[in-house]
Amino acid sequence: MTLDDVQAAVPPLRRMPGDHAATAVHAHLRALILGGSLPPGAFLNQVELAPLLGVSRTPLREAIRMLQEEGLVVAEPQRRARVTGFDPEHLEAIYTQRVLLEGTATRVTAVSTTDEDVARLDALLDHMRTRAAAEDLKSWEEAHRAFHLELVSRVSPHLTRAMINHMDRAEHYRLMHQATGPRAWASGAAEHAAIVDAHRRRNGDAAAAELTAHLARTALSLIAEMAPAYDPAAIRSALKMFDAAPRVDRLRAGV
Repeated sequence: MTLDDVQAAVPPLRRMPGDHAATAVHAHLRALILGGSLPPGAFLNQVELAPLLGVSRTPLREAIRMLQEEGLVVAEPQRRARVTGFDPEHLEAIYTQRVLLEGTATRVTAVSTTDEDVARLDALLDHMRTRAAAEDLKSWEEAHRAFHLELVSRVSPHLTRAMINHMDRAEHYRLMHQATGPRAWASGAAEHAAIVDAHRRRNGDAAAAELTAHLARTALSLIAEMAPAYDPAAIRSALKMFDAAPRVDRLRAGV
């Protein structure tokens, strides 16, 4: 991207009084990367970006370091940071951990789910459907995140923080999957409904199997499309712990 391209892609940073500079810059750049304004391969030149954002290079460096930790940018020694593209090893690592953590957490949560919990899941599911029909991605994303957190709400805050971290790191790839077309949205809605049904029945094993199959399908479908020679053995091994592998095969056959 040229300087003109960067200027067009990076709008001014709006900060509220009391906002931490590095945190605000991180959130701003993260939204631009996930939204596609800063595409894979784009370089994040600190000399160019700092004046555009109205910050010094110190908080900008910290923000870029935070983006590196999420896997959204890569920076080699003495090289400019650049937005990452598709990395099957990174995707596999994230989704293997999501399968193990969220599968365990939803199994624990489902067996003690209350009628009120199920009602909240149903309401979030309905909201996601209406927002998808309206193509309101922002509202859908908010409901989708709340939905997945509700599925694992009966575990400790320590485990919840670990799951949120991996959810955030997966967002880059999940948005790639949604961009593959309407089928991704339709199949996702059906899978969400199956997970809710397992919670409604207080069936922890079924909830874990449905959720882990749902998570893995995103990763396995992207790998099959974008890196077909790569073998995601770790994800497949994690799925076996929840007897979810047959479900993934059926789900992918319907994609």
